[in-house]
Amino acid sequence: MSAGTANPTDPAEASDLVRARALLSATAIRALAEDRWTRWRPWLDAPVFALLVVGLTLIFTPAGQSVRPIPPLDTIASETVRAERAVSVEDKAATDARRAAAAEASLPVFDYDPELYLTLAKRVTEAFEQMAARAREMTLAPAQRRAAFQEALGRPVPQVTFDALERLDSPADAAAAIGYLLNLGLDRMVAGDRGDLPAEGPINVQDLQRDRLEKALVAGVMDVAQIRRLIQARAGDAPYGSARGVRGFIVDTAIALAAPNLLSNPQKTQTLRAKAAVAVEPVMVRIAVGEVVIREGDRVTKTAQDRLRLLNEGGAQRSALSETLAVGALILGLTLLGGSFFRASRTPSHLGRKQIYMTLSVLAGTALIGIACWYAGRGVAVGLGFPADAATFLPPVAIATVVVALVVDTRTSLLVGIGLALLMAYRVGGDIWVLAHYLVAVLAAGMTARRGRRRSDILKIGLTVAAAQLVLVPIMVVLDTTVPPAELSYFAASAVAGVVGALLTAAFTTAGLPLLEWIFDETTDMRLLELASADNPLLKQLALRSPGTYYHSVMMANLAETAAEAIGGNGLQCRVMALYHDLGKMERPSYFAENQRGGNIHDRLPPELSARIIFAHIKDGIDIARKHHLGRPVLDAITQHQGTTLLRVFYQRAVERAQATGETVNEAEFRYPGPRPATRESGILMLADTVEAATRALKEPKPADVRERVAKVISEKIADHQLDDCALTMKDLAKVEAAFVRVLTLGVYHTRIEYPPLMPPVPKKEPTPDRRHDDANAATGDTAANRPPGPTTIGPGQSSQGQPPQGQSPSRGSGLGTRAS
Repeated sequence: MSAGTANPTDPAEASDLVRARALLSATAIRALAEDRWTRWRPWLDAPVFALLVVGLTLIFTPAGQSVRPIPPLDTIASETVRAERAVSVEDKAATDARRAAAAEASLPVFDYDPELYLTLAKRVTEAFEQMAARAREMTLAPAQRRAAFQEALGRPVPQVTFDALERLDSPADAAAAIGYLLNLGLDRMVAGDRGDLPAEGPINVQDLQRDRLEKALVAGVMDVAQIRRLIQARAGDAPYGSARGVRGFIVDTAIALAAPNLLSNPQKTQTLRAKAAVAVEPVMVRIAVGEVVIREGDRVTKTAQDRLRLLNEGGAQRSALSETLAVGALILGLTLLGGSFFRASRTPSHLGRKQIYMTLSVLAGTALIGIACWYAGRGVAVGLGFPADAATFLPPVAIATVVVALVVDTRTSLLVGIGLALLMAYRVGGDIWVLAHYLVAVLAAGMTARRGRRRSDILKIGLTVAAAQLVLVPIMVVLDTTVPPAELSYFAASAVAGVVGALLTAAFTTAGLPLLEWIFDETTDMRLLELASADNPLLKQLALRSPGTYYHSVMMANLAETAAEAIGGNGLQCRVMALYHDLGKMERPSYFAENQRGGNIHDRLPPELSARIIFAHIKDGIDIARKHHLGRPVLDAITQHQGTTLLRVFYQRAVERAQATGETVNEAEFRYPGPRPATRESGILMLADTVEAATRALKEPKPADVRERVAKVISEKIADHQLDDCALTMKDLAKVEAAFVRVLTLGVYHTRIEYPPLMPPVPKKEPTPDRRHDDANAATGDTAANRPPGPTTIGPGQSSQGQPPQGQSPSRGSGLGTRAS
């Protein structure tokens, strides 16, 4: 419908307005939904996730070790054999030798009874007491009494000797003398045979009374023969008393009763030796990835054969299938654990489908880059003569941390970096110090990658990581006890590899971010900075075709950016949203007040048609934004900056017309279809848009008037429920209002000095003729009438036309003549 044929009363206009709103709403919903990322598709997501886990499993599962033939001894190796993976295998021969040595070194065990000689003396005393009692009672025959005594004493006694013992005045004297001689064995270790003892050194002594195992020196042990000789030597010192007549019997009995109190315990000895053998750690031979086992052209030695044999054994002992399944289970477990961590934390982070896909893609890409760099680093190290193990410090694991921090958030980036560090350390066969190296890179990157607006910021992140590696890698190499301190080449190569890996982090991040932005249609701060540049073709086109709209957008960008930074929001994002929010006005710029000159075209159009045209700039802006891939923030700005605001002017016109015609006007048809602002940045954008337009309408924008108008606009938006869906609090709104007022009063409508009008030029005063000079020259004819036109007197600094010579300032002339003014 054209302006000339529009019929204000035509009901088709109203139906067209409804259809326009419906079309705009559908377009906005379709643009914001990002259907391919927002809605989960289990039939697609589950296989993709499984494929990603399988891919990561294959990346991080070490390659299998092929079995290599062992060349004969003393031959020349025909090829160089390198370990295809890290192998740690037991050297069984060396282990058995160590265990045998440990068992042999285990001390033999002897049971020691320190109470044996006291027991013997007590038995002797009891035997003599019983003999004396039977002799007094005379109830038994002499033969029976002798037999009982022999049994109690524990040795045969001749009948003559027995009779003499019974006739003793005090048989206890004989018992005391035997006990004295037996007590010579107290506090002594008496072995049965010297041959049962080791030649020298300590032995294990099991104290039977205290049940305690102690060590004792063989030198302090006596055998039975020695204790018997000692008894024989000390026989004269015994207190015989009335039993001196049976001295021979007493000495012989003491010697006969002397017995070993230190007996070998073979069973206990075998048990201790078995424990000592088991306690010996297996002798493990560790062959690093890429380590040369046999070099081509070298003579095959026994050591080389043994290492190759161990390499083959280590490869055969590992099951490729079980290891692959274990790595896959680890990756799946880490992924599920990370998701549970985010949901169970104090501040849950619910990542969307798009964020999860980006995170997993970055993880997979970093894994591929890290493994490729590791292989390349090993090749370079071998070619330059450096230790190949130094390449383990090269993989740029921090790439994932930096990229995920820029496109998702810092918490997710740290979790991804830690998981990747664990897997990478396992893949390259690194130890705890290699893992610590990766973790340092991840933490340094996560600490500095909070926001990167320029490519130089990524370089700064890389340099920060490089500085951390340069300081910490040497420390980790020193702490690694498997590296000999004298290997300075490994020390230097590791430090260089760490620094190069950090720089590779910056390089791959810079190269990969644009690719990630393009694949996932993601808008990073660097992309926002590019969009905010005045050189952007779209902004140039907007300024050319809709200069008023462009000026309005720039003013609004200043307001929105300042307000967002005041509440801790993304000021750059707000600025870009403001610059592009009215892109659709380029299609029909003359229909919008800021671009009109000499009259308003809407004065000649029905309000419904005007509303349709105004609504259309939203749809046009969506189409332009999607065509040029401006990203989600710009789409949010275009679709949400008006929310469900009422087009008051056209609605009021429709109401006035309806009062004359009797029609019914539906207010909802004159409202933007929305959606209302869903983020803090979108809410700030809506307020900035309205505030900029409202304050521009002030005839005399005094600070008080500006402050009042800003407060009124914000209050109206709150009352109209336009900010209900965004996270702006009342505290935030107070800061936003203060920021708006500050920008408008100090930056836009600030007080200016009233410059006075230009003063009229002062007329030049003619010099008074010097009559005396004229009279003096009258005779020569050099009078004023005969001189050419010009000043009366020409000074040294003037030309004949009264101007200074070319290139000379008038102020530098010196003379009696008049200067040019």
